[in-house]
Amino acid sequence: MAMMVPTQLLGLLLLCLPGITGEIVLTQTPASVALSPGERATLTCRASQSVGSSFSWYQQKPGQAPRCLIYGESSWASGIPALFSGSGSGKNYTLPSQPRDWRDCTV
Repeated sequence: MAMMVPTQLLGLLLLCLPGITGEIVLTQTPASVALSPGERATLTCRASQSVGSSFSWYQQKPGQAPRCLIYGESSWASGIPALFSGSGSGKNYTLPSQPRDWRDCTV
């Protein structure tokens, strides 16, 4: 019985280690952007491991639900104007804005 406890603990510890369970960490820079109408900015995102074409950009304004802007790396979501031009593959993605009013975008 004493041997089972350390083995179970080891199993729990292994589940908590990033990378072992396939956990993907996304880092967005800058973390947030405040733009005035007409200004441009570029958001970048780096994944800790490849996400293939399963990458999407979302916009969330204060008090509103998130909405998908771009999915599958570079396809515009329904109803989204061509203000965004996401690009990237594997682990690195960018979202440059056109000179229009967009704020609070995230991955």
